[in-house]
Formats: sequence, structure tokens, C-alpha cells
Amino acid sequence: MKWNEWLASMSASNGEPSTEPATANADATLPLRIDRPNGRDRTKKPRTSSTASSACLEVLQKMSMDRNAYEERVEAATKEEAKDIASRSDHKLALQEEHLQVQKAQVQIQRELLELQKKDREERVMSIDLEKLSPWVQEYYINKQKQISAMSLRGDGSSGPRGQ
Repeated sequence: MKWNEWLASMSASNGEPSTEPATANADATLPLRIDRPNGRDRTKKPRTSSTASSACLEVLQKMSMDRNAYEERVEAATKEEAKDIASRSDHKLALQEEHLQVQKAQVQIQRELLELQKKDREERVMSIDLEKLSPWVQEYYINKQKQISAMSLRGDGSSGPRGQ
């Protein structure tokens, strides 16, 4: 039908259908070749291939956009995790510093307790009634009392024997 319509339109416009020789050295005995219009399949082929390629392009573009969105989410999550880790490490450092301060305070308290115990012992040694003790024990406590009084005169405050 198409062919007949095309031939009719060509005949009406020029009077004769357009003809071209098939080759430059065509045989004169052969009839002239007439170009045929595109058929249904040939007309559809460019449409479907462009549609298919545009569909592929759309899918690729969507995949690219999805990948970019995924990478942005991953990057945001990574930054958030890094912030969390940094804040936790800062908090941990603050707790460690506080623990160190508590330990220093405990050490200071222990030193003060030791110093008080030393003073208590020194006071007991100084307040012992030597007349009730045997002579060799009296000598020991007299020497101790001399050491304690010598240290208190020097201002050492420590009661350990020096040079013995």
C-alpha cells in the first residue's frame, strides 16, 4: 500500500517516478532502479534505538545520582563518627585527669597521715617516764629524745636517725 501510494505521489508531482542508474557502468538493457520509501521496520529502528539509548542513559544517570547520594551519606556518617570519637576521647582524657588529681590528693593525705604518726611516736618517746625503765632502756630512750630535740631545733621535722 505504501509503495503504491508513493508511486502515485511521485507520478503526480513529476509525471514519472525518479529513477537512478544502479552503477556507473549499468547495462542499458536493465530497467532503471527506483528508490523505495522506508518501510515500517526501518522507520521504527531509529526511534527504538534512540529510545533504548535514552533509557540506558536515564538508568546510568540515576545510578550515578544514587551513588553520589550514597557517598555523601557515607561521608556524613564518617564525619559524625569522627566527631563522636573525638568527643569520647576528650571525655576520657578529662576523666583520666580527674582520676590523676584524686590520686595526687590521696598521696598527699597519706603523707600527712605518716607525718602525724611520726609526730605521735615522737611525742610518746618524749613523754616516757625514764625512771621506771631499766638502765639500758633508759639510755636508748635518752638517745632518741636527744635526736628528736636536735631535729626540732634544726627545723627538719623528720624524726629518723641521721648518720647511724
